[in-house]
Amino acid sequence: KLEVFVCYQEWKEAIDLVQTAGNVRLYHSSTPTSVRYTFLEALTYLKAAQSASGWKKRQMKKCAHKTIQLLRGWAKNGNVNVVHYLYILEAELAVLHGKSKKAKQKFNAAIATSSRNGFLHDRALAHELASAYFKAQADEYWGDYHIECSRTSYQEWGCSEKVEQLNVNK
Repeated sequence: KLEVFVCYQEWKEAIDLVQTAGNVRLYHSSTPTSVRYTFLEALTYLKAAQSASGWKKRQMKKCAHKTIQLLRGWAKNGNVNVVHYLYILEAELAVLHGKSKKAKQKFNAAIATSSRNGFLHDRALAHELASAYFKAQADEYWGDYHIECSRTSYQEWGCSEKVEQLNVNK
């Protein structure tokens, strides 16, 4: 369910699910599913922090940092399949902290790394998140560019429902 909520940018539902589920890694440690869940969990916490304020924002940020540390540890131990996750999360952290230049660099690194390593769905997600960032900055050119790249990536991945959603929200 979390994968679907993130794919469709349903952040409220995603954070509710993450908080209800608790620490899923206790039951699925060291599996590709737990690695993916950890990434989605961290991204969900960051998106929740971006839309929260005060104590709730600090709480979401703290949970995101804790989860990101797990991914950093896995990367440090040689799991190259999490590097693009870290770039996406670092871009969203930069967005949260208002660091525009760093956000752009990290989104570009996430897109390049996802492309190079064949993670089409993550490239699509990175483009979509970058588009939302640029549009929030009132940069329609780059916002439109990234949403078109996202649409193309989702199409290549074979996710026609997501492509249709992007077409409807044009």
